[in-house]
Amino acid sequence: MSDDDNLTQEKEVTEIADELRNLENEENPEWDGSEAEFVSDDDAEEYEIPETGFRLSYVLTKEELYKCLYHSDIIKTKGKRAAIQSVFLGIAAVVFFVTYFTAKSQYNDYNLFFGIICLAVIAMIWIVPHFYLKSMAKMMADGKTVEAEIYPTHIDIGRNDGKWSIELDGKSTIEEFDNIIMIFTENDRAFAIPERVIEPEVYNEIRAILMSGTEPNEEE
Repeated sequence: MSDDDNLTQEKEVTEIADELRNLENEENPEWDGSEAEFVSDDDAEEYEIPETGFRLSYVLTKEELYKCLYHSDIIKTKGKRAAIQSVFLGIAAVVFFVTYFTAKSQYNDYNLFFGIICLAVIAMIWIVPHFYLKSMAKMMADGKTVEAEIYPTHIDIGRNDGKWSIELDGKSTIEEFDNIIMIFTENDRAFAIPERVIEPEVYNEIRAILMSGTEPNEEE
């Protein structure tokens, strides 16, 4: 191969190399020295916007505690069930008394006895639970302050070691009675908020949060 041929080949190689460098520069922008990396979920949580909540601090009165106890599951026979049982027992008592005063039998005293028993059971259904709940409410009304923070997704109750939470995920139930909002959890815990402690300006918003995160309680 002659010198002229060598020069021609070197020139072609040089031109091809220049073209490749130009093409590489066009496809790859100038690097500025920075690095890119994927952010894990744990790192991403640090950048989430904190939830805005409502802080409440209050003391439940003895009357409010009594109402909360009544609407809890402490007393099984109450409301409609208590009324139905009382009606049947009342009818039975009337039958026993009528039979006692009209029938002539050596066993007639049993009618009087069972009639009195029916009345006593009716009294137990309505009177005994009342005094029992009154006693419990008086004992629980120790002036302890309830502190709670209500967020769109949960409620934080208490502080430090006694702190516990209610998830507003639709698994708890809610009931409204006598100007009290009460939430019942799956693990048999309850949380009550008297409407008197909620400022009127935020009442509708707090109530909407609680209602949207719970299900209505079906009282018997």
